[in-house]
Amino acid sequence: MTSFRLSVCPHDTARNITGWFLFDTYLQRKLDCAIRFEPKDNFIEERNSVLNGGYQIAYANPFSAAIYAKRLGFLPVAKPGGVFDETMLVSKGNTQIPSSRPLRIASATDKLIIHSLGLSLLGALNISPSDCEVVYVGTHAKAAHAVIEGTADLGFVYNETWKGMADSSSQALTVVSQTSSQQAYHCFCVAPEWKEKLEQLQALLVNMLQDPQGKGILDDIHLPAGFEPMAPDDLLPFIELVARTGDLD
Repeated sequence: MTSFRLSVCPHDTARNITGWFLFDTYLQRKLDCAIRFEPKDNFIEERNSVLNGGYQIAYANPFSAAIYAKRLGFLPVAKPGGVFDETMLVSKGNTQIPSSRPLRIASATDKLIIHSLGLSLLGALNISPSDCEVVYVGTHAKAAHAVIEGTADLGFVYNETWKGMADSSSQALTVVSQTSSQQAYHCFCVAPEWKEKLEQLQALLVNMLQDPQGKGILDDIHLPAGFEPMAPDDLLPFIELVARTGDLD
């Protein structure tokens, strides 16, 4: 039997790896085909694996989804209901935007949508890129702690990271601004060779809430609202946003 491959963003697998193995088994049973799921340690490893070829399904963060669509022709399938990737711009203590220049800004990486959204916040606050020095620290949590420790004036923090931070950390910070555009989100997409399976997979994902076993798996992977269908052009805003601030080629 031909075996296909599933990739999942490590941000999601880190929260409950067992749930994603159960999800993979559920997919195999419902689609009546073999699908291999091999979790990766970080998003760079996961993204490069997909770009190297051989994957038919990906649950991708928005930056990765844009790259998969642009470089490999991946097609959008479904997105989680009511879950969006947003950026919090934070400062230390009760301060707003420090008057000193250049502003030292901590960001996890410029290879995730959180950085692109963060840059849009700076633009909305009339902060020029020439007045900023961006320091890449590896994770969103480290970006927050760089501000707390005083090694950065401002930080870009993923909204999901913010929700999971200890009270002592979040109370040491002020949210100066935040995105609320709901234009970025993780999503399922499929490789062009799976185009004929797109509608079947989309129906399966959207109907998981009505299936007791599917609902249990959704709870396990922390997506209790289930999935909503995506239209063919729904990745275009991702591509445009990343293209303005990142590298899609």
